[in-house]
Amino acid sequence: MTSPRESAEERAYRSIIGLILSGRYRPGDFLLELDLAPQLGMSRTPVSRALARLISEGFLSKMPKKGSFIPLPTPEDASQVFFAREAVEGQAAAAAALHATPEEVEALRRYIAGDEEAVLTRSREQFSSNNELLHLGIARASRNTYLEKWCRNIFWRSNVYVFYFDGFYRPDDAIVPQKTPEQHAAILDAIAARDPEKAADRMRAHIRRTFEALLLR
Repeated sequence: MTSPRESAEERAYRSIIGLILSGRYRPGDFLLELDLAPQLGMSRTPVSRALARLISEGFLSKMPKKGSFIPLPTPEDASQVFFAREAVEGQAAAAAALHATPEEVEALRRYIAGDEEAVLTRSREQFSSNNELLHLGIARASRNTYLEKWCRNIFWRSNVYVFYFDGFYRPDDAIVPQKTPEQHAAILDAIAARDPEKAADRMRAHIRRTFEALLLR
């Protein structure tokens, strides 16, 4: 059961991500608990904890005496981030193919259905949430604490690029065909088939296509 403190922290965490998705904050902007707490109608404590969590996950950076900020994206950093995601998440998918339970596979399939619904309704927050649940759910199913931790950190760092370069998240962009749900389904099919090599290959290909679509256009 979630404690009130954890519940408030989770709400703050999701609300801050929602503000970023809405375009309220951009790379280089500082996110200060003094400003965020009244915006969110919350005390500073859960907001402070949520910001610390986003820093620990690699989504935000911190500058001494100034606070948390969204790091400025660079081509070199993007290349390193997505290369690391290919390596770590590919291995996590392979391990998940060996260790995921049927119940976990079924739960992951529901997130793919959520992907498809979010694409149809153009729901950025739902799409982001389902993407997180699927990728981190696969990492959890690897049964490797270190892979799960590394997947979480590198996943959120890559979202600095996803949120700001993927047209799906920009309200002024024309809608383009979204291939994420079918790529997720292919990864999960390999996990369900207990094929670690194919699961790893499909995960790496999915992350590589994401990088190429975002930054090599």
